[in-house]
Amino acid sequence: MSGFIKLWLSLSMLFGSFPCFTSEISEASLRAADAEQMRIIVEGDATAQNTFMHDNYILNGPSNRVLRKPVLVEMLAAGKMASEHFERTIEGTAITGNIGIVMGSEMVQPSANSALGEKFGNRALARRFTNVFIFEHGAWRFLARQASVVEQASK
Repeated sequence: MSGFIKLWLSLSMLFGSFPCFTSEISEASLRAADAEQMRIIVEGDATAQNTFMHDNYILNGPSNRVLRKPVLVEMLAAGKMASEHFERTIEGTAITGNIGIVMGSEMVQPSANSALGEKFGNRALARRFTNVFIFEHGAWRFLARQASVVEQASK
């Protein structure tokens, strides 16, 4: 078997395992990409995160720090992004050209040893988020994220 065919088969198997790798730009494929991003974080899948994130990925995170891809992949691998509970509600999506945006709210209970657990303690956190994806070479890639912890109104 030629090297090209082996490479093509390997890439097909790799990209075929991600629901966000598709040949079309659509709201459904964008939502699948967002679901894959959440799965990666919940499962602590640093290998998938490294593949899924664009090389120019940037985060304005809930720890009030701007971070780049290499730091985030390392944090995920070390359990610094772990949570005991994670829910996401998508409130809006938009696609302009090859850029997809997903916005909404999240409820996260960080693990005690995670970066958020160390900052906020082991309690449920309400967050607002914006995820930005770019569609390149037939696939959505995770390009940027902004997530902020919001104070819940007292009753």
